[in-house]
Amino acid sequence: MEPVGVAIIGLGYGLTRASIVQSNPETRLVALAGRTRSKVDAAAEQFGVAGYADYRELLARDDVEIVGLYTPTGTHAEIAETVASSGKHLVVTKPLDLNVDRADRIIAACEASGVRLATEYIFRYTPSAFDTHQRIHDGELGRPIIGEFSYKCYRSQAYYDSDGGWRGTWAVDGGGALMNQGIHLVDQMLWMMGPAESVTAHADTYTHQIETEDTLTALVRFRSGALEVLVATTTFHNNQPAHTYGNDVRRIEVHGSLGSIGLTEWQRHLWAMASSEPEPSAMTPPASNVFQDMARWVRDPGYQSPTLATGSESRKAVAFIQAAYESARNGATVRMS
Repeated sequence: MEPVGVAIIGLGYGLTRASIVQSNPETRLVALAGRTRSKVDAAAEQFGVAGYADYRELLARDDVEIVGLYTPTGTHAEIAETVASSGKHLVVTKPLDLNVDRADRIIAACEASGVRLATEYIFRYTPSAFDTHQRIHDGELGRPIIGEFSYKCYRSQAYYDSDGGWRGTWAVDGGGALMNQGIHLVDQMLWMMGPAESVTAHADTYTHQIETEDTLTALVRFRSGALEVLVATTTFHNNQPAHTYGNDVRRIEVHGSLGSIGLTEWQRHLWAMASSEPEPSAMTPPASNVFQDMARWVRDPGYQSPTLATGSESRKAVAFIQAAYESARNGATVRMS
């Protein structure tokens, strides 16, 4: 079967995704688009594909079936609506958009055009996270009792000032440490623990000159009755290996009536079951990344994958974060609809 043709819009993180697309035998990179001609030309030469300074030009290509959208958050709805109307399937970087109203615009546009929509949550494809999700949903931990989800990292002021300073703004970033960084843990939390019933949050800005929060903590109650503590901050100096923007420390611990599982940096550090059963190897996700998942979904409309965050699935994280921000502003518990 021929690989599915993919185009990438946005040449920041989009460049790393272009490499992922090229390395996957089920997908084929055919075009790139960005805002500046010089960057487009350099990327097109690097990957050996066509490059466009106007993303709308690549939508006319018959060999583009999936478009990966990697532009600032506040631009997603308008671009996604145009992409969907051209009949191309969409992978959108997290978050889907600034708020649920704009996320719903994207979902509606894709439904109207009959195209498929997913958001990329890269950590769903980590074996230990996928394994934890499966074991919780298979009932191996029994009744869920408590979860702890923490995303603590360091981001410099230069990070927020770069690329025109859109990060850490309400209008384009949609929030701060929770919306931009902590949303990965929000997705993991809802994926593993199920629907949230209420959230009580506190947020503030401690070390950065930005509009939004650089630190947020929240207490969450789930419909199952379980409780959870959520932490997101970009103020955390640490000695973890740096990537493009800084050092990240991710930690998840979940326990139920029958056992506990803990992850640090997506490596399992805790396995304790009431039955004393030995620690098993982590289950392997069915797909290695969102583009492989999407290629299979495009080829087979009936395809279902536990790692694929569809539009409706992705909307949940945006809705939760909106509720957390409302709680932090008003100083009250917010119940989820």
